[in-house]
Amino acid sequence: MTKKLTWEEIKKQYDGEWVELIDYDWDDTESDPQAGVVRFHSKDKKEFHKLILDRPDCESAIVYVGEIFPQRANNIFSANLHQYSSYRK
Repeated sequence: MTKKLTWEEIKKQYDGEWVELIDYDWDDTESDPQAGVVRFHSKDKKEFHKLILDRPDCESAIVYVGEIFPQRANNIFSANLHQYSSYRK
C-alpha cells in the first residue's frame, strides 16, 4: 500500500488534480483532510471518474487539489462559495 501523506504533501504533489483518498483523516469541522493515501489521481475529471467507478470497492473521499475558481477581482460569491455572477464595470 502507498504511504499516507499529509495534506501539505498532497497539495505539493497533486496540485490541479482530482484525487481519491483512502485511509484518510478528516475532521468534520475542517474544509480539508489532514492526511490520506492517494488511491487514484488525474488532472482530467472524466478520466478520474472512470478510474474510480471501475474500482468502487472501498470507502474513500474525493477531493480537488487546487483553486476551484481562478483569482479574479470581478467574481461575486455567496457565503457558501458558489459563483453566482460576474461583476464588470
